[in-house]
Order: sequence, then C-alpha cells, then structure tokens
Amino acid sequence: MSVTLEDISNLISIATPIILLVWFYYSQRNILSQKYFAEIDGIYAGFTEPIMAVEYGGRIYAGIVMNIRDTDGKGFFRGEFDFGERELYNSNDKPYDQLRTSGISTFIGELNFKLHADKKRHPLKPNQNRIYIGSLYIVDRLDFDFNKYQIETYLSAEYNIVHYREMQSLTFVLRKVHRSDMPKLLSEFTLYKKLGASFEPYRSVKETVFHGETWSDR
Repeated sequence: MSVTLEDISNLISIATPIILLVWFYYSQRNILSQKYFAEIDGIYAGFTEPIMAVEYGGRIYAGIVMNIRDTDGKGFFRGEFDFGERELYNSNDKPYDQLRTSGISTFIGELNFKLHADKKRHPLKPNQNRIYIGSLYIVDRLDFDFNKYQIETYLSAEYNIVHYREMQSLTFVLRKVHRSDMPKLLSEFTLYKKLGASFEPYRSVKETVFHGETWSDR
C-alpha cells in the first residue's frame, strides 16, 4: 500500500494541533513553575509541640524559625532552621525563664510543581488551596567535599512536605531517621511564611521562645 501526498497532508493536519497543544502545555508549565518556585524563599515560623518534659513546674513554649534560600528552577532549595524550647514559670517567689534547649539544623529540600485550575481560592481554607508535595533532608553540613563524600554521609533525617500555596504554609511529617544518635525529632509541625513585621507566628515565636534574633533571620 503506497502512501500518497494526500495521506501525508492529512497526517500533518492531524498531528499539527496535537504538537502545538503539547508545546503549549509544556511552555505554560515551565512559566508557571518558575513563578511558583520564586515564591518559596523566605522566613517561616510556627509554634510546635514541646519535646522536653516540664522540669520546674512551669509551661514550655516550643517553636521553629526556618529560613529557606536559593530555590532553583527545578524546585530544590536549602537553608537552616532554629528549634527552641523555653520553660516559663511565673511566680513571685520563684520566677523562672530559661531556654532549655536550642539547636540549628541545615537542610536541603525540594518541592514538586503541578498544574492547578485557575480559579478563586480562599487563602485560609486548606481544601481550596493549591497543594504541592516535596521532601526535606536534614544534613550535618552542606559544605562537604563532594569529591570524597556523598550527601548520604551527612544525612540525619527526612521529612515529607505539604505546601499550601495560598496559606503560604508548610507542613512537615517525619519520614525517616538515619542516625541512631540523633536527638528526639518532632514527628510533625507546621510553619507559616513571614508576611511583614506584624505577622504573628513569626514575631511570637521569635520573642517568646528565642527572646531575640535567631540564626535563621540572618
């Protein structure tokens, strides 16, 4: 069976709109993904459940301040976060205010982009938010000699990430601990992006738990 010019012309007429549709999809996806990844950098904060037990009969306030930096065009980012726990005991006879534990962790992470329908979404209703999934890898250091070592050598723990875009919040769920000598880690926590000087989660965590500047602010 021979193929005529008419058959080729018909095939081209059928294939052309499909090719254009695929090209449009990937070009739009690339544009929208770059816009999304550009929104990720920033300072996030939130109160968490305390890990330590009350020691002086007071109340423990625990929280995290996280700084995400350098998100690239594929959704990989890096940074550090401060975790602290402060016990407050209000008494005229025995006032107590002590940062009982504090630690700085470095990490590398990734968030995966996907297309969502363009529609009106309430920013404070999670079920209406555009949701993105990713991973966070806590590492001992980011400046290791990559000619001799792999990142797995310094890997401490992994978390799953759920990003609610309109709420500008990140939920972390512990997935795996790689080192048996690791201090106890939070199994789950949620952080909210700093949206100016008056944003309560960031300011409250910084003042209540850390009483001043955290490393992640720098």
